[in-house]
Amino acid sequence: MERRTPDASVIDAIDRVLAAEREAAEAIVSAEREAEAIIEAARARRRQILETTRRRASTLHARAQSQLAEALQRLDTDESAPGASLARLRALSHDAIEGLARRLTSADHEPH
Repeated sequence: MERRTPDASVIDAIDRVLAAEREAAEAIVSAEREAEAIIEAARARRRQILETTRRRASTLHARAQSQLAEALQRLDTDESAPGASLARLRALSHDAIEGLARRLTSADHEPH
């Protein structure tokens, strides 16, 4: 049986510690690379979500604008809608003023 000198045992122990340190350093570098890849993938996904959200919001806004324009167009062309024509506005105003005058001048008027 070979007997080691104390110096050889110390050298072997130091070599094992250095090998373990190298393995740990390599594992750390590998974990950092993996973390960076995960972070970049998350950033890319965030950009994709933001772009989709912006596109959808823009589409919804355009649709709402179009519906509003159509509703306004219908109101402009609908003769039966209040305010559709100047004559209709005058008639409505006249009726409202007459009704108000009647209420204000009636004997049974009670202020609210």
